[in-house]
Amino acid sequence: MYRIIISLSCIILIQNSVVSIEYVFGNDKVRLARSASSDPFLKPENTGEEGGHVSEANILFTIDEADKKPVEDVVEKNATEKKKKRIVRDKKKKSILDQKLVSEYLKKGKNFEARNELSDLYFKETDRKYRNEIKNKLDELNEILVFSKVPSPDAVFYEVKSGDSLVKIAKKFDTSYAFIMRINNKSRTLIKIGERLKILKGELSLLVDKSDYTLTILLDGHFIKQYPVGIGKSNKTPVGVFFVDNKLINPTWYSPEGVYKYGNPKNVLGTRWIGFEDRNDLYGYGIHGTANPGSIGKDMSNGCIRLKNENVEELFDFVKTKTRVVMQE
Repeated sequence: MYRIIISLSCIILIQNSVVSIEYVFGNDKVRLARSASSDPFLKPENTGEEGGHVSEANILFTIDEADKKPVEDVVEKNATEKKKKRIVRDKKKKSILDQKLVSEYLKKGKNFEARNELSDLYFKETDRKYRNEIKNKLDELNEILVFSKVPSPDAVFYEVKSGDSLVKIAKKFDTSYAFIMRINNKSRTLIKIGERLKILKGELSLLVDKSDYTLTILLDGHFIKQYPVGIGKSNKTPVGVFFVDNKLINPTWYSPEGVYKYGNPKNVLGTRWIGFEDRNDLYGYGIHGTANPGSIGKDMSNGCIRLKNENVEELFDFVKTKTRVVMQE
């Protein structure tokens, strides 16, 4: 009698186990390999009921299906990779063609066209070594086109007349007298009747690139000259478009800790200040020199752009109020 009761109990237990398995996996004879609750690929929809059973229809996808990638995804990935390779290949071809074009211009003595083409190449190039080679060639060409008395499409020549002064001439051409002096390599403001002065035309602007710590002077968008700079610590240097508002020689520094006149060891502004127009919540930014040349090429300022004193003094003569300054990452 006891044996019969025990046997019946075993049968009942086995049947309950089978029923439990069927509740979880359906009735198509799927074997229980491991607990459904521990399998990350068996994700039933949440019915909002506690203790509810999971039917086969609730399973989003199976372990086998998870290992398979849809054909559409593979095709799309391959197409994307091919497109990327084609873009890189096309860029290389374009770069080679541009270099050939520059060589042709240089052979024909077309320095202006070569400079403009090289300028475009410089800003497109991502290889740092080749970019530096382009910059060196740009510096050579701009020494001729901009910083010499050689005629150039970048400039016009003005013949000094009776009653002229550098200030009057600068006003006539909407530039600064100091810029005219720089271009014509003049150390004094004295001019003579009949003297021919080279004056740059076109729009001058500045581009600050935080990623490589540089400030580039642009003339009608073309590379003219570049300086290494220091920028703000903890990403304090903002990005965007600014305009020059004021210029100061031997500036006083109004710091949070106090007011320090030029020459004070605590004055960090160096020999020049080129201030920007305030913009909403951005105020007090600008370009200046430095009492610490070792900070150039580093993130050490309070947000302003800093240059070596000899560089900021030259830049100071190039820019005027309303000069556009673009600061980018």
